[in-house]
Amino acid sequence: MKKNIALLTGGFSGEYEISIKSAGVVEKYTDKSLFRVFTIIVGKDAWIYRDQSGQEFSVDLTGFTLELPGETVRFDAAFIAIHGTPGEDGKMQGYLDMVGVPYNTCGHATSALTFDKYFCNEFVGRAGIPVAGTVYLNKRDIPDPEAIIKTTGLPCFVKPNSNGSSVGITKVHTAENLMPAIQKAFEIDDEVLVQEFIAGREIACGIYEKNGELIVLPLTEIISHNDFFDYGAKYTAGLADEITPARISQQLTEECRRTSLELYRRMNCRGVVRFDYILTPEDASGKRRFYFLEVNTIPGLSEASIVPQQASKMGISLTQLFTDMLTETMERY
Repeated sequence: MKKNIALLTGGFSGEYEISIKSAGVVEKYTDKSLFRVFTIIVGKDAWIYRDQSGQEFSVDLTGFTLELPGETVRFDAAFIAIHGTPGEDGKMQGYLDMVGVPYNTCGHATSALTFDKYFCNEFVGRAGIPVAGTVYLNKRDIPDPEAIIKTTGLPCFVKPNSNGSSVGITKVHTAENLMPAIQKAFEIDDEVLVQEFIAGREIACGIYEKNGELIVLPLTEIISHNDFFDYGAKYTAGLADEITPARISQQLTEECRRTSLELYRRMNCRGVVRFDYILTPEDASGKRRFYFLEVNTIPGLSEASIVPQQASKMGISLTQLFTDMLTETMERY
């Protein structure tokens, strides 16, 4: 018998459109011989399912059911395809835990930790993995540009603490531009980070679980044609090169894989996760280091997104990837 899957998309953040696109790809490639997919747009006032005729039905959030003509749909699992809040920050996971529906992502505690860039950086740094020098700012603070620059140097990055897809991030080259960048980030979030710029090459490592075993996908090297891998470079064709497998030595590849596996386990991750790093040039001793950038617990899943590119290099189609994810999700419960 086919399993009923609630494909959750939309959300409340600046990543709404990306979420809708990701869900469209998931719906398109999910194996219809195994799963019935109900795409549900999550809004602040209602969660809406629209059938093929365009008729809309509200989800009953008390028990997470869907009343259709002649049928009450109860869900066997949820596929969260919401980038940003409430899909990536633990809120959706907490709700699904309460109603007893399994889901494809990390749990609520891990999601909350990884979505908060400052807490995540502190966690990773305590594990002994290099992270950029960081200054945390709250909206109630009065920033001291001189003291900030003493910690981060120039250039530096200013970013909202809890956001994805590089929304609201500015690369600051001069002291005069620091405060405008901070003010811009505060328009998006009440918490802002100013971080040291680490020169090097951006490397992404995707991992997912299948049959209780962790599958490490081939690494991807990201080369932005903009000043950094910003929102435009991520989502505009031709503004970034994504090379899989990454053009680095086998020794460095294994180091990145080991670090990512360690973080996946330490953070108690589940489902498909992507870890991003900056690989520095050689220092005076000939050593190169991986600096942790961030972890994406709900990475992009379009045909052109990084994790699907990595899976493809291993001969894993999107249909197989989504089947693996949903099968693993339901077998955990």
